[in-house]
Amino acid sequence: MSLLRGVQFDPCLLSSIQEDLLIMKILRIHDPNHRYKIDARQLLHVVENTMHFISPKFSDPQSNYMNSWNVEVFGLEEKLGYTIKKISHEILCKCHENGDLHEETMMLFETLGPFRWDAKVVLTLAAVVSIYGEFWLITQLVHRNSLAALTAKLKQMPKELNMLNIQLKALNLLIDTMIEAANLVLDFEGLPLQQQLLDDDAIVVTKSKMYITVYWILRSSISCTSQIADFRTMKDNQVHSNSTSIAAWTLFSLVYKLSGLCNDLREKLRTCQMQIGRRFPEKIRDLFKVSHFDNQEVLRVLFSLKNDLPLKDSSLEKYCGIQELENKVVILLISKPELFTAEKIFYLVQRMHDHPLHKEIGGSYAIIWVPIPYSQTWSLTDEMNFQFLSNSLPWLSIRHPWSLHSSVVNFIRQEWSYKHEPVMVVLSTDGVVTNLNAIDMVWLWGAKAFPFSTSREKELWEQENRILELLIDGIDPLLTNLVEEGKQFCIYGSDNVSWIKELNDTLKKIKSAGIQLEAIYVGYKNPSKVAEIILDISIEENLSISLSTTKMNLFWLRLESIKNSVARVEQAAHYSSSLQKVLRLLEYACETSNDWMIIGKGLSTDVTILKGREVQECLNLVPELAENVAKLGLFSAIRCAMGSPLPVKPCYHNEILPAEEGLTEETVVCSRCKRPVEKFVVYQCNVTESAEAEQEAKID
Repeated sequence: MSLLRGVQFDPCLLSSIQEDLLIMKILRIHDPNHRYKIDARQLLHVVENTMHFISPKFSDPQSNYMNSWNVEVFGLEEKLGYTIKKISHEILCKCHENGDLHEETMMLFETLGPFRWDAKVVLTLAAVVSIYGEFWLITQLVHRNSLAALTAKLKQMPKELNMLNIQLKALNLLIDTMIEAANLVLDFEGLPLQQQLLDDDAIVVTKSKMYITVYWILRSSISCTSQIADFRTMKDNQVHSNSTSIAAWTLFSLVYKLSGLCNDLREKLRTCQMQIGRRFPEKIRDLFKVSHFDNQEVLRVLFSLKNDLPLKDSSLEKYCGIQELENKVVILLISKPELFTAEKIFYLVQRMHDHPLHKEIGGSYAIIWVPIPYSQTWSLTDEMNFQFLSNSLPWLSIRHPWSLHSSVVNFIRQEWSYKHEPVMVVLSTDGVVTNLNAIDMVWLWGAKAFPFSTSREKELWEQENRILELLIDGIDPLLTNLVEEGKQFCIYGSDNVSWIKELNDTLKKIKSAGIQLEAIYVGYKNPSKVAEIILDISIEENLSISLSTTKMNLFWLRLESIKNSVARVEQAAHYSSSLQKVLRLLEYACETSNDWMIIGKGLSTDVTILKGREVQECLNLVPELAENVAKLGLFSAIRCAMGSPLPVKPCYHNEILPAEEGLTEETVVCSRCKRPVEKFVVYQCNVTESAEAEQEAKID
């Protein structure tokens, strides 16, 4: 029997000098293998959830206990279950040796030497609770399950445990206190930038308290396991003996010792947290004021202080470290845990992951989803939304976004102006913020916007001249084909059913005149049931290309993105007169009860914009322009019929085109006045060849 082993060494008699000597011995044994990475917090949740079913003192698990089975382990040469089993076996063996408890504790330290401090205590707790859980499961089922009854008989367990209430109470209380102490150890180990942000005295004192706390957790684990082993071999006549009461009070004395250590460590931990809370925000701000060799320091401070593998790549089903982002442009997609609506999520995947340029430049940038809830705490709904989406999206996400340091979250909210609407903050390969919100760039140009900087945004606007493509790119393959094939089409919007019916009558007349004009109804901003009624009318009469309300929303998303992007790049509106017209239309079209239309041709750099009654007045002229349409094309014929922009004085603009382009039978329109041009053939003498021919004649 080993019921009295816990009193061989009084836990309250360690002097300051003895503690210092003990710490020196512990540190000599501590030899962590940095390849061993165990998610100690997750494993501790498993331990707590297990104790929830044993002791009523433990509250309900915060989340479904089934979800806590997947404890992440990296670098171990054996499975986590085998490691825990091996530690359990070693502790059980020590219980039967009746040796010195201190020496056995130090031997357990040697076994746990390759693990970090947080892993040491959590692996030990897992070993103890697995033994206790097995014992408790058998005792609970022994009277109603034959297998449990036979197993109890084989293990020679006592039939009645009712008289062991005080021992069980002491055991549960001690394990509870050990878990409380373990949480404090994990909290200290998870403090960011300890060496940089904490005073030397604070580090030394707190670490000393932590080392002693770890010692008493391991020592208490041997006493707990010894008590559980005694339960297994206890005879019925021993249940009422004085030795059982002595053993219970031994466990209570360990509870007292650990509780005192918890109070001391909690106080020191609070001091450290206050120091870091004061200094960490300034550290983050200073980090973005200086240049760096790469992006590793920035990403480590933001995301990788508590976890060596802070990222999840669901497409490859693996966890990643920040080192995999070296030499890449990093886009931080910051949003609420529900991200976007489904239509926007699919559209974002299309614009970035499925973009034709993704195969070429996809390895040069990475998207990291950083979800931040509306409130300061994560709800169960927030966590479920995050887990579902992070397992479905083809880019990286923060594995445990709820563990982000409050200073990091506050920095994102304040310095990057995150107000719960999704933003895309872009970090260059050297960790410099090159764009505080590239989301409008992504909606408009997708992967083509690489490297997603503000300078690239200006460059894209300088190059942008295909208005129709800008408006509808990526919304629907049919619309993309209209642009690429150079078709003439119009885009129109309204929430007025009678106006739409009148427009349909006009479109019938245009088509009956043999004029090809594709019409696309895009509804209005935030379409309601009226849009569905208009869609039904369009489908019935088969006069317009009908977009779903989902694709209508994408069209208006693009318009809104144009407006936002141009507002950031002020001079963009000066590069294209057609773009200026579109911007003016935005203000008009975004108001309800306004009717409008844009007419253009494929990849043309110019468009005609009509508002209200102008639409009917213009289109009513089209059937009468059949001859001009044949010569000039629909777009140019409409421009001429409307008297704009025909100049009063003759236009003397001329252009020299290559022969194969200029000799085409199609009518060519002046790029300035939009009138048909007169063609001339120009012959160019090759001076070099003429001189050579003359020289040869002289020689002859």
